[in-house]
Order: sequence, then structure tokens, then C-alpha cells
Amino acid sequence: MTSLQVEKPNLKLLYLRLTDSAPLIIARELGLFERYGLRVELQRETSWATLRDKLIGGAADAASILAPMPLTLKQTLPQCDEQLLSGLILSCNGNAITLSRTLHDRLDLSDGDTGAALKTHIINRAGGDKPLTFASVYPFASHTLQLRHWLSSAGINPDADVRIVVLPPEQMVEHLRRGDIDGYCVGEPWNTLAVQEGIGVIAAPSNTLMPAMPEKVLAVTRSWHEANPATHLALRAALLDACGWLCNRDRRRDAVGILARPEYLDLPEATIAASLSDELFVHHGETPRKNPGWHLFAHPQTDHGRPTEKKARELLALCNDIAPVDTSTAELFCSDLYQQTLDFIRHCQLQQAQES
Repeated sequence: MTSLQVEKPNLKLLYLRLTDSAPLIIARELGLFERYGLRVELQRETSWATLRDKLIGGAADAASILAPMPLTLKQTLPQCDEQLLSGLILSCNGNAITLSRTLHDRLDLSDGDTGAALKTHIINRAGGDKPLTFASVYPFASHTLQLRHWLSSAGINPDADVRIVVLPPEQMVEHLRRGDIDGYCVGEPWNTLAVQEGIGVIAAPSNTLMPAMPEKVLAVTRSWHEANPATHLALRAALLDACGWLCNRDRRRDAVGILARPEYLDLPEATIAASLSDELFVHHGETPRKNPGWHLFAHPQTDHGRPTEKKARELLALCNDIAPVDTSTAELFCSDLYQQTLDFIRHCQLQQAQES
């Protein structure tokens, strides 16, 4: 327990069924929120749009959200007067591009280049065929940016040669199974699950496309932050502690069993363990390949957790390829709040050492 006097000790945090929701879940299970004087309820949501709207509407205090979401709020909700800000990047990477097994089996992969084979397949398709359909999780998401980058790198125009739709992460596998979509970019464990069920093939993990791209951030509304600065500081500290705990590879094995529980991800441990162990299951039944850095969680000794205006501007530049965005929102990545968190944690550690 710290001497910090929080304004609001009882909080509700929102998350989705994704492996990189781990910091929120681990912080709750390890009692890290209580260490900083907080009692936290976690509420699982299905889609990013629903989570966003509940956070803005005041139905929750904070959430783990997509990194570009605070920066592009005006593009998705033009009439919204509220702002979302972040003082902590929770994680980087964590996604992958998966093709349906049906589409993958039609590609000529003699040279081993999936993107080039997909381009050739698109060129050779009959003129009357419907365009291939790929899914992302949100219009302005790292997933959309990564999918567009992968397609463009193969010479495929993401705006003309294919169709990109938006689906909630946990619905991707079922839509792939039904043939509604031909592929998707989504966070783990939904890529691994498609491979394990024999309906998908992973074409590219995100850390090989755009390494260390900010993925999930802790977000609150500006008005909530201004009303609860000490609570926000305590919340960031607890979650940075949880992220640091997850940076230990041995501890991740313990995290798998927690995340798999019905109240959290409600999925098989083997499905969740893959990406947390940096193991990439490309094809059903094959031995996994090593994929170092699939999840990069924040840590005080790295820069992954620091939300800087430079990182925000880089994301905005990529988002601008989808639609015009307001670059002034880069200030909503608050490096000063992250530094305040580091200083506070060090103060707590020094105080604890003196007392012991």
C-alpha cells in the first residue's frame, strides 16, 4: 500500500478477449491494483466500437484500447467533444495476418512468397469474381495499418484490389470458417486458434511487418484524468508493474492458466500459450516456429511503454493513408504522465526499502 490518496478507489476497466489484455488481468489477479489503493472490476467487451463508446460515455473509468484510437477519435465520432488520452503504452506487436486455408491452398507458393502469390492469384481471378475480402478490427487500428502495409508491399492495392471490412476480434474465426472472409489481421490468440482448428494459415506476424508498433494503450477521457489525477497515477503504476511482471518469460507460463479461465479469455491454454511463448503455428499440425518479440509489454527499462508525440505522429501518418486525420492529436500521447509513473514507482520502491 502507498501513501497516495486516490480520488476514486473503485474503478471499472474494459478489455477484449485478447492475449495482450493480460496486464489488466494479471494486475487484478496478483493484487497489484490493491497495492496502490484501488479496487478494480474488469468488464469484458466484444467490439472496439462498443468499448470506445462506453468509455467516452462514462460507463467505465479506463480501458485497454487500440493505440491509434485516441488519436483518431474525431474521424470516427465527429460530433464527440470528449478526448481520450494515454500515459502508458501497455504493449507492442501481438497481431498477425491469417489467410483462410481454402485461399492459401489455391496460391502458387513455389517461391515461398505468400504476398506475391496472392497478387498473382488476384490478377488471374475471373473478372466476374467478387473481390477477396479481408477483415480488420477497427477502421483506424494497427491491424488495418499492418494489413494495408502487407498488401501494398506485395503490389496489391488495398483500396481497389481487395475489400476490407471490420469485425470484432472474437468473431474472426467463425467468419473465416463460414467463408464470409478470406483472411484477416487480428490480435492473438485468434490467429493461432484458426490454425489449430485447421481453417487458417498465418501469413505474417505483425512483429515482422512493423516491429514494435504501439498496440494497446491505457486510455481515459481527459475530463476523467483532470478529475482523478492521483487515481490515474495509481492505475498506471499498477499496470506498469503488471507489464513488467509479464516481461519475465517464466512468469508467462503462469499467466496462461489465468488468462484461459472462463471469466477472462475462456479459451484453451494451448491456444493462449503460443504467442506468449513466442511460438508461431503457421500450418495446422506443423511444429511451431520461433517468433521472438511477438508480445512486447511495457517495462521501466525499455522505451516500449512511453507514449511520445513522435510515436503518435508516426501512427497518424499511417492513418492518413486511410483518410485525412488531425495531426494535432499527437499531444494525447502523454510522455509526461509516463515519466510521472516511473518517478512514482521508484519513490515507492525507495520508501519500501527504507521501511524494511
